[in-house]
Amino acid sequence: MDASPYTDADLMQQLAAGDDAALGHLIDRWQRPVLAFAYRYVQDHDAARELTQETFVRLYQARGRFQPERAFPAWLFKIAANLCRNYFRWKKRHPEQQLVDAEPDPAHPSAPESDPAERAAQQDDAARVAAAVKALPHRLKVAVLLYYYEGRSYREIAAVIGCSERGVETRLYRARNLLSASLGLEDGKGKAGGAPSNFPPTAVAPAFTTRTAQKQC
Repeated sequence: MDASPYTDADLMQQLAAGDDAALGHLIDRWQRPVLAFAYRYVQDHDAARELTQETFVRLYQARGRFQPERAFPAWLFKIAANLCRNYFRWKKRHPEQQLVDAEPDPAHPSAPESDPAERAAQQDDAARVAAAVKALPHRLKVAVLLYYYEGRSYREIAAVIGCSERGVETRLYRARNLLSASLGLEDGKGKAGGAPSNFPPTAVAPAFTTRTAQKQC
């Protein structure tokens, strides 16, 4: 955890002025959220780590172009999102037979040991959710990951994907419909066969299953 008293914008200004130590503070502060975002996007731990490292390389390269009045989180996640999209496009051109990465999400430690049958069901549910999110179009996927998992505001997400705040709301609505159809849900309620127990994630279930997410400012 970074203990620097400076804001992100302050650290970027210091970095642009030649204080490379500021980069370390930014990495300490933002590495975990960026890694979690990248992992959920590409669902490959090695690739997520490489994309996270490359995100901070790009940040350093663009240090002189950052505008202090811009929201730093949106600027950083836009770099990460573009790198993830490019990686995903590359993977589509180089298909491989592989399963969805079954390792734990780096943003959330593993839960205590449970009954083997229950654990197997949870892993199956997690794989279904991961595959459904992975299949979303880029802008819908970025909106879902940033809003439901990273807790970013409509304003920040709009800056990342290049649309209005109303456009973010529309994309989240479309994403919920696509995910519901993919997972065999109807209006956020289980159809025959049942919905995955961890979809949506417990922490965001009330917002995720509503038709229109509450707008953040």
